Amino acid sequence: MPTSSSTSTLKLLAAAAACAGLMALVGVWSESQSSAARIALLAVSAFVLAGVGAAVALRALARSERECARLRTQVEDARALSDAVMNTTPVGFAYYDRDLRYVHVNAALAAMNGLPVEAHLGRHVSEVLPELGTALASRLSSALASDAPVQDLSLQVETPAAPGESRFWFGSYSRVRGSGGAVLGVIAALSEVTERMRAEASLQEHEGRLDVLTRSLPDYLWGGKLRDGVLRDFYCTPVVERTTGYPASAFIGDGLEGAPSPLWSEMIHPEDRARYRECIESLVLAPSTEVEIEHRIICADGRVRWVRSRAAASGLDSLGGVHLGCVVTDVTDRRLAEDLRQRLNDSFRRSATEWRRTFDAVASPLLVLSADGIIHRLNDAARVLFRETDPSGQPLATTSGAQPWSSATPLVEELRATHGSASRQVHDPESGRTWEVSAAWVDEKASEDPRIILVATEVTRLLELQAYVRRSETMAAMGAIVAGVAHEVRNPLFSISAVVDAVEATYGTRPELKPYLDVLRGEVRRLTHLTQELFEYGRPTRGEWTDGAVGAVVADALSACMLTSDKASVTLVREVSDALPPVRMDARRLFHVFRNVVENAVQHSPQGTAVHVTAEAVEEAGRPWVRCTVHDGGPGFKSEDLPHVFEPFFSKRRGGTGLGLSIVQRILDEHQGRIRLSNHPQGGAEVTILLPALSPAGNTGPTPQSQVS
Repeated sequence: MPTSSSTSTLKLLAAAAACAGLMALVGVWSESQSSAARIALLAVSAFVLAGVGAAVALRALARSERECARLRTQVEDARALSDAVMNTTPVGFAYYDRDLRYVHVNAALAAMNGLPVEAHLGRHVSEVLPELGTALASRLSSALASDAPVQDLSLQVETPAAPGESRFWFGSYSRVRGSGGAVLGVIAALSEVTERMRAEASLQEHEGRLDVLTRSLPDYLWGGKLRDGVLRDFYCTPVVERTTGYPASAFIGDGLEGAPSPLWSEMIHPEDRARYRECIESLVLAPSTEVEIEHRIICADGRVRWVRSRAAASGLDSLGGVHLGCVVTDVTDRRLAEDLRQRLNDSFRRSATEWRRTFDAVASPLLVLSADGIIHRLNDAARVLFRETDPSGQPLATTSGAQPWSSATPLVEELRATHGSASRQVHDPESGRTWEVSAAWVDEKASEDPRIILVATEVTRLLELQAYVRRSETMAAMGAIVAGVAHEVRNPLFSISAVVDAVEATYGTRPELKPYLDVLRGEVRRLTHLTQELFEYGRPTRGEWTDGAVGAVVADALSACMLTSDKASVTLVREVSDALPPVRMDARRLFHVFRNVVENAVQHSPQGTAVHVTAEAVEEAGRPWVRCTVHDGGPGFKSEDLPHVFEPFFSKRRGGTGLGLSIVQRILDEHQGRIRLSNHPQGGAEVTILLPALSPAGNTGPTPQSQVS
């Protein structure tokens, strides 16, 4: 677009051309005139043209001056704007002439150099700051020789603004040409990047430290942005190869926005993938939280490893995604150790259960005591003896009343002194049971916790069998003797009885002989009764065994004793249950037992008293019995007589043979029953007869021999 000065010039040239054309027309027209008129006409035309030209020239000059003033104003405004920009920008600017002298310096560069602006202007770049100038001179010279800008990041100097401290600058240098293309100088733009360089150096140092740290850790890290269920900008540390066998590059995929390769999800064990994905995606629903999950991965060599992934998420960004970071720790060894520990614990529990069951299955009561006599463990059989209470943790000495343990304290004290073994027999008068208590000191090598083992073996049955054998042998021997004696006595006794009958028949009418005959007949009857009992005592065991209720036998025995009770003025009271279980019995022999016991009770009861006979079903020692009790109103048993009442020919009653209870005991032995003699708390003797009851299936199991207590 043409400038205002060129426009004025064109106008002047146009006016001159117009004047020249006008003069030419006047000259052509004046050729027909006289020379004087022609000269006058030309002079007038020239004058007119000169006036017009002067007016036009003056007008153009005024216009040109106005245009120059406007241009000067624009130049001054542009320079002011440039100075304002140069002085307010944080970037340092300097303009140098071709001799590399400062022409213009802005405030930012002066501050960077630590000198005022006036200290720069007109001076060579190396004169202002020798060290900086030397570095800048070569760069400015390179810029003057090239139209391409020159840039560098390697400017490192020390300035008065920060003495003793190296500063880093970024420089950009460009050559400046005039309107004619002549090189006027060079302009430099300098920015201080000290803090950025330091930050980069610190970042590199921290990255180096982080790299060393991540490589030294057994865990690997991964991260990325989780948005819309897609993991983007994925990265992972190289340590991943140490755990998985895959290099980190194998997981860097070419998918959308840096998503990991499919191997990343395929590496998760198929049974854990859904759980793993659900756990990681839960961070989007609860940002700024952490989650932890243990899962399996399939390594490059096909091995399955257990890892623990601990992931954390940032807050939601503008697109609804979160930045994830996850630390993955190999916990295979721990899981294997836990599995082994669990298997060991299960094995220990099974062993403990088996040991406990075996311990409880032992029929003999067992106690395990500590060295100071504290009950540490006991089996079920021992717990029964404590009446189902658990005395664990209590001293054995405090278990008074629990036989046989309460009598085992001296045995424990003996073992604590001897560290050996010992045993003793304990009898419980209350239950009539006898125990063989054995104790042993157990002290394993290198053990600081010795134990005392107590084993109680009930020998009641054994002692009963032994007593039964002895009694059977005695009774067999005595039975053979008394049977022989009875047999030898029976014939003379029969002859004596016949002679008495003959004498009575011949001389019965003579009063003086009657007392003698009565004595003879009474003695004959007594000897006959004795002979009968001797035969009963010595008779071998045989009979007719049946299963039935004992109530009928008791009723028959009471009926047989009714005459005796009436003569003695003693009342018989019968209390027999109608629902008694059946027993295995010889009814004839068992009838003799009840009649003998009831007759003894009647004979020992004063007139006006009563003999109570009861029969009921009970359970003792874990099995059913039929218990028959005969309670009289007499003086009861003497304590010194109780050990001898079942001995043959022992009797405290005048005229008694001493064979009644011996015969009763023998018959009950045949029935595997028991008989107990005691004194009733309200007075009088009490005889208890126990007969084993049959089970509903008819199988009574092992039946005990008789027991006397």
